Amino acid sequence: MAKRLKIISTHVLVGISVFYFIVHPITMVVYWFEFSGTPFTWGLFQQVLKERLLNSFSFDMVGMMSVFTVLGAVLGVLSGFFWISFNRKNNLLEKHDHLLKRDVSQIIADGETERVEFKSSLRYDYLNKNTNRNLEVVIAKTIAGFMNSKGGKLLIGLDDEGGLLGLQNDFATLKHKNRDGFEREVFRIIKQYLGREACYKNRVFFYQLESKDICLVDVEISSIPIYVDSTKGTTFYVRTGNATYPLSVKETVEYLKIQKQQ
Repeated sequence: MAKRLKIISTHVLVGISVFYFIVHPITMVVYWFEFSGTPFTWGLFQQVLKERLLNSFSFDMVGMMSVFTVLGAVLGVLSGFFWISFNRKNNLLEKHDHLLKRDVSQIIADGETERVEFKSSLRYDYLNKNTNRNLEVVIAKTIAGFMNSKGGKLLIGLDDEGGLLGLQNDFATLKHKNRDGFEREVFRIIKQYLGREACYKNRVFFYQLESKDICLVDVEISSIPIYVDSTKGTTFYVRTGNATYPLSVKETVEYLKIQKQQ
């Protein structure tokens, strides 16, 4: 409480000072030029400002000074509350980010599961040391599998054991070599292979662990079947255990029938 009062008091004093010593005299100068009809020159402005500055604090201007003092105080109070609110939200965001990092670290430590999958990259081939767009289909299959099952989290920038690889190699293959470019590429892949409607069921987050960026794609369950359309045809995928599997047409029909009954 004492800290809040100190912040508000400081803002009030600053507000009063600004309005009393700056806004008030300048307003008087503007009015002088407005009503005198005298052409504006910089030299005359300085002269009038000096005169008005001295006159602004005379006994005759007590009413005007009071108005500007109150305005400065009110704006000071408002800015003080805004500053407190801003700092509170900023602290909550920092705390939330810390908790999220801890949660992500725990997810990684728990390893791959039915609802968690690790991928080393989006399209950078660590084996051949080049860009491999075939890896995009692997990403699409994993997301489709989650959407057709119970949802899940796809973490990109990790090896199969959860070791941190980062996203720098992927960044280097993109037009926009940063998180924004990476996120655009993720949604391009989803749109291309799964369809535009699938984009609305996915959210992309980035975290930095041990100075390395990783990406988490939070995948929601889809209320409609999601198919992967690639050069090899249209395939339905599901998540079983810690792996993603394709289903035949017959298996897909049976699976969807069972899902509908649940």
